[in-house]
Amino acid sequence: MMNQMRKGVGGFTAKLLLGLLVLSFVVWGIADGFNMAGSPNTVISAGGTDVSTREYQQAYGQAINRVSTQLQRRPTPEEQAALNIDQQVLSQLTSVALLDEEARRLGLSLSDEGLARRIANEPAFRDSSGNYSANTARLVLQRANLTEEQYAAEERKMSRRIQVMDAVTGGMALPAAFSDAMGTYNGERRTIAAITLPPIPASEIPEPDDAAVQALYDDTSEDYAIPELRSYSYVALVPEQLFDPASITEDEIEAEYTGNIADFTTPERRRVQQIVFPDRAAADAAAAAMASGQSFADAARAAGRSDADVELGLRTADQIPDTVVRDAAFGLQPNQPSGVVEGLFGPVIVQVTEIQPAEVRSLDAVRDEIRQQLAAVRANARATEAYTAIQDSLGSGATLAEAAEAAGLELTSVQGIDQKGRNADGQEVENLVGGSDLLTALFLAQPGTAAEPVNFATGSYVFFDLTDIQEAQERPLDEVRDRVVADWKTDEGDRLQEERAKAMVERARAGTSLADIAAEAGLSVQTTSGLTRASGPSQIGQPATMAAFEGPQGHVADAPASTDGSWMVLQVTETSLPADPRASVQAGLVDQMNDMADNDLLQGFVARLQRDIPVEYHQQAMDQVRGVLQ
Repeated sequence: MMNQMRKGVGGFTAKLLLGLLVLSFVVWGIADGFNMAGSPNTVISAGGTDVSTREYQQAYGQAINRVSTQLQRRPTPEEQAALNIDQQVLSQLTSVALLDEEARRLGLSLSDEGLARRIANEPAFRDSSGNYSANTARLVLQRANLTEEQYAAEERKMSRRIQVMDAVTGGMALPAAFSDAMGTYNGERRTIAAITLPPIPASEIPEPDDAAVQALYDDTSEDYAIPELRSYSYVALVPEQLFDPASITEDEIEAEYTGNIADFTTPERRRVQQIVFPDRAAADAAAAAMASGQSFADAARAAGRSDADVELGLRTADQIPDTVVRDAAFGLQPNQPSGVVEGLFGPVIVQVTEIQPAEVRSLDAVRDEIRQQLAAVRANARATEAYTAIQDSLGSGATLAEAAEAAGLELTSVQGIDQKGRNADGQEVENLVGGSDLLTALFLAQPGTAAEPVNFATGSYVFFDLTDIQEAQERPLDEVRDRVVADWKTDEGDRLQEERAKAMVERARAGTSLADIAAEAGLSVQTTSGLTRASGPSQIGQPATMAAFEGPQGHVADAPASTDGSWMVLQVTETSLPADPRASVQAGLVDQMNDMADNDLLQGFVARLQRDIPVEYHQQAMDQVRGVLQ
């Protein structure tokens, strides 16, 4: 239950957004609670729970960034208003505040031990070995501009929020009949007999008269028009193109190895066990018993601890969050219990059962690895230098051509390209640097306005300058007459095929066998067995598959075949339902449907909370934040 919710909050970045909001709820009646008073640092008040301007700024900034990614530029204040970004952010933050207030009213909390477990299990805080790393945690928090205290507070709030959500949806599951129905629908198999009418050759379709050609052209002239074409020049920055391992010298490799020997060292690891006691008296009694010969394992069992309770596993010092336990463990000899130490969660006795000494990889073993790393760093540095040089030149009023020359890069020109990456002749432009990301930005750019560089891959950018716009224009009928006639013949061929197929369907429904109908037409009947709704489109096409499942056994229908210009007349000769419907349900589909039901239930719960909990919105605080961000 709540799989999607838990997946949604698994990433550290997500936890910094909107106070760890995991589901987007629709909150009605927002406008009713606006006022101009209240604390200048509070945006929303839900009962005794406040949403700060810092949280609002984070949420609003992230919403703008998402739109900026789609537009390849920052939306204007007018566009932000048109997209209702402020209302979306308010709705999300209101949902968070209501859930937090309900948790507060219920007195929910998270223990210090539970908090420590959540921190130790945070994926973003793990090192390359997949274990918790205090240094990694500190670095991640620094990059996120969060103190340890702020992160701990957010974790406590998130835990309480999940407790409320679980109370609402915990144990809920769609009934088995739902899975059975999906399985029956997906697993039903059909056998069909079919006649396929081959395409009518264009030479057998009479030529259209001028009126028919003119009518089709008038209805579809935009299909024959020249689309808007844009010309541009660009400079590409792709680190991979600057990657040159051969440029790295042996002296550089040795200096990197010597200066960063810790990176090539596997630190000492110890297999650590600990017994956490409820109080000092119990810990001292256990220590005395061990001093008299009692084993660590017996002492653990006497304290009511299982093997799993005491085992921390094979850890480096940096992978033990509790610094007191860490210092004790890395000061012991194997199988020598420590004295009683005051750990984070109470008195602790520690023992080490295995020590794996630190190991240093030799220079010869890592030489190629270092060469590749230094070449990548150099390539990124060169790309960064070029990026900065171009930005500085453009900022000083230089043209893109001058900026490219200053950065030592080549300026390339592209003439007349449409929004789908095709030239004026409709041919796709090959090796289009920047791909669809560049095309999106190019067709959003305005003449005479400097365009932002397009980040189209990791570390890769393209600077471009819109040089010309050729407006879309219709082609006269005389210029495209051959295309219009060909399209008219295609349509006419489809019409004639459909008429022919429907006549065959009527005869089959009146009792004539498909075999007789096919023989009269000089065609054959083909049988397809084991057809399902999922496999059908690849075998007979989507339209024919839909027609095959429209009626019971004996059902006759017609539909376009999978080959252009062909038509199919089919009859369902056999149907079979799956013996085990649930075996036909795609893995994870039931979980997805359960999550959707959970989301519906939570939306209703939040709406109910808003009716019970007074919510106020402080307009001045919101205006101040938006004024800074816009």
